[in-house]
Amino acid sequence: MSSFGKFSLSLRKESEFMLRKPHLIIVLLTMIMFCTFTSNAEETEKKEEAKEKKLSGFLSAGGSLSSGNIDKSDIKATGGIATDDSTISFALAGKYTFSQSDHKIKNNGIEAALKVDFIQYRKWSPLLACEYVHNTYKGYNFRLYSVAGVKYRIYNKPKVCDYSISLAGLYDVVDYTDDKKTLDDQAFRLSLRPKMKQKIGESVHLIEKIFYQPKVGEFNDYLIRNEAEIECKIVSALYLSVIYEFDYRSVLPPIREDVTYKHSDHSLEFSLKFKL
Repeated sequence: MSSFGKFSLSLRKESEFMLRKPHLIIVLLTMIMFCTFTSNAEETEKKEEAKEKKLSGFLSAGGSLSSGNIDKSDIKATGGIATDDSTISFALAGKYTFSQSDHKIKNNGIEAALKVDFIQYRKWSPLLACEYVHNTYKGYNFRLYSVAGVKYRIYNKPKVCDYSISLAGLYDVVDYTDDKKTLDDQAFRLSLRPKMKQKIGESVHLIEKIFYQPKVGEFNDYLIRNEAEIECKIVSALYLSVIYEFDYRSVLPPIREDVTYKHSDHSLEFSLKFKL
């Protein structure tokens, strides 16, 4: 076989391998985005950093269409509060999801998250975060994440756009609804998260976040989450929000009461958001 033939065969095998490993493709695309923006980015730290903490919040209510482990329409209520400060900032948010049909509850979930940023307007900044999830209809009595890492601001233009990427260590604690304890209930994971916030026109914002979280030492066990939001201002403090969420887990919880869990969940949410 000629050298060109060997090269073509090798390239084809590598391509087939990448297609069988979608999480590797996500990592590769993230690295390309990082290198592209970094090569053209200039120092964009805020010239006038906040000297006092600015408090803000939001409340929203709406509904969603879900498919995957839960193929139903839901009602959702969310809320949050945050401070914006150059030294230390925090954001606290919660979400409640519920659905019922034929007098039977089909979905009943609670999510809560806390994030703390230090010197957030610097190019490099440390962060801490934790998240709590309760939803027996997805196989969890609870799931608790604890995160510590660093964020790199790729490019920022105040009130127009903000691009960043973060790398963190994550401690994952899970209490599955199955009592057999056939899966690990504790794991250390890596967390890679690119984020984009872009203003479109006068009153529309696009917010995109992707999380890739492989288990340390066992990269076939990984979580992927994509959150894409379009936020459109209606009047002074009232916004229309459309959110698409995709969750994927490579390892499934054990079967419970003849219920077979699925790898992925999709959700499309429409809500009205009031900003405080």
